[in-house]
Amino acid sequence: MSSNDTSIIQLQLVTKCIAFAVGFPILIVGIVGNLMNIIVFLSLSRYKTNACSFYMFAKSFFDLNALIIGLIGHIIIQGFRSYAVTSEAWCRFRIPLLYINSLCSYTCLCLQSIDSFLCSSQNPILRQQSTIRRAHYLVFGFLFIWICNESPYYFMQQINLIPNWRCQTTNTIYAQYRSYFTILGLSNIIPILIISLFGYLSYRNIHRFNINQQRTLSIFNRQTIKMALFTISIVLLFQAPYTIAQIYFTSTANITKNIYRQTQEQLANVFFFIYAYNMNAPKKKSDCSIGRILALKW
Repeated sequence: MSSNDTSIIQLQLVTKCIAFAVGFPILIVGIVGNLMNIIVFLSLSRYKTNACSFYMFAKSFFDLNALIIGLIGHIIIQGFRSYAVTSEAWCRFRIPLLYINSLCSYTCLCLQSIDSFLCSSQNPILRQQSTIRRAHYLVFGFLFIWICNESPYYFMQQINLIPNWRCQTTNTIYAQYRSYFTILGLSNIIPILIISLFGYLSYRNIHRFNINQQRTLSIFNRQTIKMALFTISIVLLFQAPYTIAQIYFTSTANITKNIYRQTQEQLANVFFFIYAYNMNAPKKKSDCSIGRILALKW
């Protein structure tokens, strides 16, 4: 056995260890954290009257689905090398369901950042645009759009398995559409730009308020805005490296690569893929803040 073959085996072993050692803790914390958030929202019913709370509640639901559908399958594929979850039928279902929930989660986060900007604005007309009815229309409307966006993956494409346990469409045009628009655009670049812009605007609005103006905002709204800004910073921390990695993988997709480089890139892809799931796992400070702000009176 050559040294190159030994290196490839070692890299594959490291990939397997990352799937177990990093993936399982994120999965457990994410499922428990999101379930706790959902229970808190349902018990206190704030999501029925406040738009930002509704976005947080919906995001927790979609994050939970994304963790179960995406991360569990990824751990089994990379850790166990099991073909039970790499069948053509599972491949056709898993990817669309994963992206529907992921896109809905990003949408809720973007709407949450926009709502924080509206609530923190000194303009009363802008503040009045934050309504629970509009929040319902937006979330369910985007859910329908993302379902339509992902439906062709199952109905119009033939999915084949390639040696490194990934699903790949045989239609080049649709593959480019998914690579550049759905994965890079909708799932990475556009959400980061939106939450960065409106997160900055919300932060600026809050620091422009004087003491009297701050009193015009309810304690609940102030705490909700701060919670939204904290969530945005967490997402940027974990999503930005994954976005950079995806830009690299997409831009080099048509380059001929030897097996050793493919194994290296597979290791990097698994690491950044699992690392990005940290944003779907609520942090302790986030969970405590949700419980605190939802218990406040207007």
